[in-house]
Amino acid sequence: MTVGDWGQSLLYVNKLGPKAFTLVDLGHHLPGANIEQIVSLLLMERKLGGFHFNDSKYGDDDLTVGSINPYQLFLVFNALVEGLDHHQADHASELGWMIDASHNLKDPLEDLLQSVEAIKVAYAQALLVDQQKLVDAQMNSDVVLAQEILQDAYRSDVRPLLAEARLRAGAALNPISVFREHEIRKTLIRERGSDAVASGL
Repeated sequence: MTVGDWGQSLLYVNKLGPKAFTLVDLGHHLPGANIEQIVSLLLMERKLGGFHFNDSKYGDDDLTVGSINPYQLFLVFNALVEGLDHHQADHASELGWMIDASHNLKDPLEDLLQSVEAIKVAYAQALLVDQQKLVDAQMNSDVVLAQEILQDAYRSDVRPLLAEARLRAGAALNPISVFREHEIRKTLIRERGSDAVASGL
């Protein structure tokens, strides 16, 4: 069930019992909403179940992840890293991670490749944040230092690091270039049919 207001969603899942959790869809928030604060609160309440990653300009646009507000995506991942580490939870398995992007003007598979890269970039940047220094700055009401700590991590170009990780894993250095050069879309259409490829399957 989709509930537009996260507070209502939290209320529902609390009533439903310990097996019910809240899903955060990055497109289902009022413009300017402090999504990272919502994520932190849900983590503190142990009621965050997972994510629909996308981006939004006007409403539930389901745009490519990180295409409109990459800094907000980074702040969301910072809240996730801090909260999951605080609970000593596994980053990979504690939550459900889903991409909920849909673009009418892009190849949906290329859109997925861009979304995956944006997620990896934001996650890697969040891992660079010195969480203890950030907490100390927050506890001392040092807003300037807190901003410097966050923005230093955000401004770090982690793309070469991610490319090296792909290289060591035997994956493509530039996934979109390989996707296009090898005409993978055409191959997938031959194997699966155009309807399956159009839906991203």
